[in-house]
Amino acid sequence: MKLLSLRLLLLLGFFSISVVAQKNYKIHSHNDYGQDFPFWKAYVSGASSIEIDVFLQHRKLYVTHAEEEISPEKTIENLYLDPLSKLAKSGKLRKVQILVDIKSDARKTLEKLVKIVKNRPELAENNNLRFVISGNRPQPSEYKNYPDFIHFDHQYLENLTTIALEKIALVSVNFKDFSVWNGLGRMTETDLARVKNAIAQAHSVHKPFRFWGAPDTETAWSRFAELGIDFINTDHPVRASQYLETLDSRKFQLQQKIPIYHPHFAYAEDDKPKNVVLLIGDGNGLSQISSAMIANGGALTLTQLKTLGLIKTFSFDDLVTDSAAGGTAMATGAKTNNRAIGTDPSGKPLKNITETLSAHGFLNGVMTTDKITGATPSTFYAHVPERDDSATILKDLAKSKIDFFVSAGANDFDAIHQDFERKKLADITDFSKRTAVFLSENDLDTASKRGTIFPEHVKKVLQTLENQEKPYFLMIEAAKIDSNGHNNNVSGIVEEMLDFDQAIAEVLKVADKNENTLVVITADHETSGFGILQGSLKNGELKGDFLTNDHTATMVPLFAYGPQSGLFQGVFENTEIHNKIIQALQIEVAKK
Repeated sequence: MKLLSLRLLLLLGFFSISVVAQKNYKIHSHNDYGQDFPFWKAYVSGASSIEIDVFLQHRKLYVTHAEEEISPEKTIENLYLDPLSKLAKSGKLRKVQILVDIKSDARKTLEKLVKIVKNRPELAENNNLRFVISGNRPQPSEYKNYPDFIHFDHQYLENLTTIALEKIALVSVNFKDFSVWNGLGRMTETDLARVKNAIAQAHSVHKPFRFWGAPDTETAWSRFAELGIDFINTDHPVRASQYLETLDSRKFQLQQKIPIYHPHFAYAEDDKPKNVVLLIGDGNGLSQISSAMIANGGALTLTQLKTLGLIKTFSFDDLVTDSAAGGTAMATGAKTNNRAIGTDPSGKPLKNITETLSAHGFLNGVMTTDKITGATPSTFYAHVPERDDSATILKDLAKSKIDFFVSAGANDFDAIHQDFERKKLADITDFSKRTAVFLSENDLDTASKRGTIFPEHVKKVLQTLENQEKPYFLMIEAAKIDSNGHNNNVSGIVEEMLDFDQAIAEVLKVADKNENTLVVITADHETSGFGILQGSLKNGELKGDFLTNDHTATMVPLFAYGPQSGLFQGVFENTEIHNKIIQALQIEVAKK
């Protein structure tokens, strides 16, 4: 008994966060007595309706599906009425309905239930509780004879306009009478029409609706929620509650499409590029790109490109990389440990691409929606074994080969004010002096709030670079795709990817104008195991789900454009991004 109490306390502690989980969607815990913790598991997870089968035997109401399955300790009082009474007496009972599916004689069983509940005024007179009778029931004409705390589950659609509805709590019908759908994929149009009609009939008389015998999958829960089913039937109240609690946050619909730029493809593939722009979508996997493409009606600027590759993202010490090791691989051409910035696995500095290109007369710039000390931008100038060592990273920035940067977090500027001149976007005319431009004082707002300031900064920086004779290397990072992946925020992922696509468009416009810029677009890793479950190209809407709130080891796509872009076709290690850029520029690098 003590062990059972301990398990119950652990259960309550685990689910305490979810007591008010069901804000928009209600779940019905089907055959709740079959749960390992009857009543409590469903109640604490937020179920709005809890179903129990009862059988009257020897003046006791047993919780059972059949008479031969009766267990002496499983009475309606022990499993349900006692905990309900304790909650009611303490003033903590939230709104819930107990659906009693009668398996024995309807009138005798119901008489016994009424008597038991009347002896518990804290239940009989509680506005947060009602008992709904299902299974064996009296005739509808007799419903009015029962007290106010007793209502009924009506299981027919044909007579809704001819019976008295005052005592009807909800309408429940067998899903299999309307569809053979198994809860995977989608219903046929014919089945969907039948299902919608059934729901509409119940709603036409202002009664809540439930399907029993319905498929019990995440896809089904989502679809039923979208169809407006009032009580979603499930044998998995905890999972269903948690899933539906976050359902709206995993949906997105774009209100206004972004424009698509169509590249000219007029460059000469065999020419040596003068400039290189490397764009990194932090955490940006194929599903993240696909989600933005779907939301934007089936097209992005990015998806106009024709040269594609796949990147293996593993770090030196882990199958799943972080941004520090992923960025280091691209910046230096060498694998390193997670958390390391520009150092090898033993902590020794690795020469990065900006250091190499500076020796060949290149201007080097970094642009990011993160702070300049973020893991990815840091790998293009710093050499520290620990990504959180911001003080040393800023010292490395001051003595780096970076000529300019654009980032969030102006509060970092005091540490480097002697080495960089801070300017506003409108004041940039050249990069003859080391320049710092800040998008915000602290962290940058979300894409939905900040508008198009990042693509606008990309446009102005490129215009400034084009007005100078020197070749340039520019790394542009869309950092917040990753953070929204960590937060499992579908809207944030899509909006940040669309913002990134607008920055990509500005880069491709310049590449088309000068025809001598190599553009490489990729990611350091994928974040969240994001997947797209449903959506509409026509309406620009989608629903996603997540495997994790962390990084994954899946390969990420790479897109290339401009002279020597053909080098980037195929499947290769992330270190090859650095190596192929150097190869495209025909720069000799001393072998180690």
